Amino acid sequence: MKQSFFLILLLLGFPGKGTAYTDTAVDPASGIYDSAMLHLINQNYRSARTILAEHLSCHPLDLKALYFSFAIEQTRILDYESYIVEQKRFQIMADSMKRIFETGITSLRGEDSTICLFYLANVYGGISVVQAKSGNWFDGVKNAINSVSLLKQVKKRDPGLYAADLGLGIFNYYLSTSFKWLPFFEDKEQEGLQGVRTALKADFPYNYAAKNSLCWILIERKNFRRADSIAQSVLNEFPDNTIFLRIKALVALWTGRYDEALRLGKRFIALTEKRHPANWSDLVAGYTVLVKGYNETGRKEDACYAAERILGRKIPAEYNQIPHIRKNVKYITGIRQKCRKREK
Repeated sequence: MKQSFFLILLLLGFPGKGTAYTDTAVDPASGIYDSAMLHLINQNYRSARTILAEHLSCHPLDLKALYFSFAIEQTRILDYESYIVEQKRFQIMADSMKRIFETGITSLRGEDSTICLFYLANVYGGISVVQAKSGNWFDGVKNAINSVSLLKQVKKRDPGLYAADLGLGIFNYYLSTSFKWLPFFEDKEQEGLQGVRTALKADFPYNYAAKNSLCWILIERKNFRRADSIAQSVLNEFPDNTIFLRIKALVALWTGRYDEALRLGKRFIALTEKRHPANWSDLVAGYTVLVKGYNETGRKEDACYAAERILGRKIPAEYNQIPHIRKNVKYITGIRQKCRKREK
């Protein structure tokens, strides 16, 4: 499941207001940003990076473009769940971004200063996600708290910057659901949920980040129908987006709609197979949908064939450390063992 306590502060990283543009008073690059955003929502990370790299070669002090580049990298890592593989490189990039934005805040004024503060908050959030996902929970918590503190300052300066509500909402929601058993703990679960819903009003594509987070919250609360509806609303606009197609396929599987799950799972795998490099998290998830869907509908031979296909590929060891991948591989391996026993 691509959602956890620390998927807090950034899936897609583009504020809708301000320029935070330091080498000219007028932002001439809105078309470049729009193009990069569309590539990002379509998961074409290399194309998005290329567009921004060309722009930054001429405008190296453009804070907005620098932040977009950071956001693209974090989104790609979240999508691929390549935290362990890329944590060192990402940390170096994030530390560089922190220094740039900390300097920018001191030199900017008004709305630009607020947006730069927002950038800095999301860099701390990005660091916290990768640290926690790589097993460094202590530093992950510390950076998440730093990020939330900065986001609160952003909201105080600009209550209408709804993108900040996403990070605050998810933090409050998962903090409350994870630690509500502690005595005297302040329960902010409903406040957190409302924050995520408020972020649905954020500018594109923050609203899609909010939809992704809300889908997983609804799934955890067993509100599968609403999660499915939200995922479909995104797929109506971006039909090849595997992040939301994955949600729909899993919801169909978990609610026993196996024929639909198989149809969605096949499409999900077909789209994933076209992506380079391989997205192992998505491949394992897609084949889990097929194996379980076939198995639950009595199509044992099809289940065995699907299990052999994914287990015949060498999944890198670092991805097998991810709990949901390890769990799914164990399930698929169990099905294959039953298949081989029947063959004897």
